[in-house]
Amino acid sequence: TGYGDEGPSGGLPAYDAALQAMSGMMSINGETGGRPLRVGVPVCDLVTGLNAVIGILMALQERSRSGKGQRVDVSLLDSGLSMLHPHSANFLATGKLPGLTGNAHPNITPYDTYETANGPIFLTVGSDRQFAKLCEVIGVTEVAQDDRFASNASRCAHRSELKVLLEQALAKFEVVPLADQLNRAGVPCAPVLDMAQAFSHPQTQHNNMVWEQGGYRSVGAPVHLSRPPASLRKPPPALEE
Repeated sequence: TGYGDEGPSGGLPAYDAALQAMSGMMSINGETGGRPLRVGVPVCDLVTGLNAVIGILMALQERSRSGKGQRVDVSLLDSGLSMLHPHSANFLATGKLPGLTGNAHPNITPYDTYETANGPIFLTVGSDRQFAKLCEVIGVTEVAQDDRFASNASRCAHRSELKVLLEQALAKFEVVPLADQLNRAGVPCAPVLDMAQAFSHPQTQHNNMVWEQGGYRSVGAPVHLSRPPASLRKPPPALEE
């Protein structure tokens, strides 16, 4: 359901976008100084479906022990609220409302998009060791030794200064080979790809995430079973077929 079976909103009609708004998700999605934005995919719908599957599998496991069935109740609202990490944890611990932070992580730096010579890269640097390795790879070891950036707490306190220094260094690198070099050095990151680039990526192809049959194309199954592996048995009917 949208809100749950019972309660003051129980049974009311709902769509994903409305629940992104009501759950607080839109309040944290958008650029600093801008307006709240809907996430570009129906995440409340999708995660509610996944939560329903999890609940059903849990109920089946319990039934194998008790011999009894039970009701599984999932809602768009609850699923939306469950996805607000780490903003929800920060708010519930401190009472401080989060704001719009764009691509930046509220608790970790550098964890954002940064410009390179030919396109943006998303750096997800989760430790001081990874930050030191990043600086080594892009040739600015002195930045990692600067007291302003020596720890994650100090980096978060000096986000804007750090971004300027990193982008000055990153301007010497092309995004795709740099991302590969950093990942292989233990610094998680990725080039910001469009959909055509994402679906043609060698790892996407290796993972069999594009299925084709007779001119029909679809996204493959994201869960890979060894017995039996997922496959496209037959394409769906064409329009008016």
